[in-house]
This record gives sequence, structure tokens and C-alpha cells, in this order.
Amino acid sequence: MENHREDIELDLTEFDQPGIIAKNAAIVLLKNNLKRIKENENIYYDKEKDAQFMKKYYRKLNLHGKGKNVFYSLHSYLKKTHKNIIPYFLSKDMYLYTWVDLQPDGTMKSIYSGKINDPDTFLLDDFMTVNERYEKFQELNQLYLNKHEMLKRVKSIDYESKFNTEHIVPQSWFNAAEPMKGDLHHLFVCQPDCNTLRSNLPYGDHAFYNPESETEPIRNHCGVASGEYFEPEYGKGTVARAMLYFFVRYPDAIKKSIMKKIHIPVLLKWNRDFPVTVYEKHRNLAIYEIQGNRNPFIDFPELADVIWP
Repeated sequence: MENHREDIELDLTEFDQPGIIAKNAAIVLLKNNLKRIKENENIYYDKEKDAQFMKKYYRKLNLHGKGKNVFYSLHSYLKKTHKNIIPYFLSKDMYLYTWVDLQPDGTMKSIYSGKINDPDTFLLDDFMTVNERYEKFQELNQLYLNKHEMLKRVKSIDYESKFNTEHIVPQSWFNAAEPMKGDLHHLFVCQPDCNTLRSNLPYGDHAFYNPESETEPIRNHCGVASGEYFEPEYGKGTVARAMLYFFVRYPDAIKKSIMKKIHIPVLLKWNRDFPVTVYEKHRNLAIYEIQGNRNPFIDFPELADVIWP
């Protein structure tokens, strides 16, 4: 059998010493941010500050033309202004958990269930997952496997030991490549069981399921994965706007075979039915200050219907 060390490289960057130091720094950063929010509620989201940034950010763009022109103008601008490219593990640990995905009261909500938890719980859970994955990868590294078997084992580890982070656009849709993988605009806190339930399914509505109804009997704190679609119990407008951002920022990243399965009218409906929240505005401002670009569908939700009439 061929030696896997010549055939495939395992990505162990999450386990290196700088990564461990960053995780310790993340805990300190989180505590400082929680303290700041408690002392001054405007720290979480400063409406006036954001309005000034929005005006400055969009001042040279024409957002009133035809949909196709608006699409390409936004694509070029989102790419140009995405100046700080952050790898996934730094995005997740140093920004998502410590600031970007915080709720106004300093807690965190799982994107598909709305389940509330303390942010330090998510951080500590992920640290334990890192250790678990490290041990499994180390064991795997001692084996002599062919490329096919090695990839199969790696995927198994990814499936069994998930982080508390959801890529709204699944990694398999774009081969887990950067800068898409670490782009904070489509990274959200998510409990692993919901992550597993959704898998890599596109979003969709199910005729038999209405999570917004108080009489809906299905309450599994995630949603429903049936057929070729996943419908979340919570966060529909938020995930729709995050996915629409991805389409404009990375128009050629998603495999064509997958794009054919994505139901854009459902995303547009969710965008209309579930208005932008303060939480999303906080995220957008925070990510703008970190990455340099914004999600235009949070700033101007109506643009979605202009681009995809």
C-alpha cells in the first residue's frame, strides 16, 4: 500500500502553537467585550456610527440601475473592499465567538434553533473538539493508507467532531477553499446536531412544516431536513441574506450542479418575510470593521428583489 504521507497532507493548522495561544487570547477578548456591552449598550450597536459608515461605503455605487448591473457593481466592490482575508480558525475563534455573533444581552443563539447559550460555553466546547480532532488525526497519521481511504477517514472525523460553527454556504459547495471558508458574513454559531441535520442541503420550505406557527407540532430545535431541502426552525431571514451575500461576493465559487438545486425564490421570500434585526446590523458593522466589506442585503434588503426579479 502507498504511504499516505506522500499522497495527502492533513490540515493540522488548528493544532499549532499560535492556534493554541489564539484560543487563550479569545477567552480574554470575549470577557472584555462582554464587560464593554454591560457598561454601555451603544457599544453593541451604534446606529449613528453605522449610518455614517454606510454613507461612506456606498457613496460611489449606483444601486438604482438594472438588476444585472447592480449585481456586478456590488460584486466588484465587495471583492475590492474585502481587504482583510482571515483564515477560518481565526475567524471563528478570535472574531465570531468573541464579538461578531453576540446577541445584545451578551449571549449567543444557535442560528437554526434560537437556543440561547453563554458564548464561553461555545468557545470551551470548541477547544474540547480541537483536542478530540487532534488525537484522532494523530492516530490517523500513524497509519499507512491510500489516498481514498485517508480522505474517507478525514471526512469521518469532520462529521463526528463538529465545531459550533455553521457555514451558511456549506464547505462542500466550494471545496472548503479560502477566502470563502473564513468569510465572517456567512459564519454563524450553530449547535453541532443542527449542523449535522442540515448537512449540505440547500434551504427550502416544506408544505407540511410551519415553524412560525404556535401550533406547529414539530419542535426539534433545529428544523426539518426532508427530500432535497432543509428548513430551519429559526433564523430564516438571517441565513437568506447571508447566502445572497455569498452569491454576489463569490459568483463563481459554488459548483454549477449545486447552484441548480438552490431555490432562490425561497431565499427572497425569507428576506421579505423576516426583517433585518439589530443582531444582524451589529454583525454587519462588526464584520465591516474587521474585513472591510459589508452585506448589502442587510443594509438594503430590497436590493435582493432588484437583482433577482
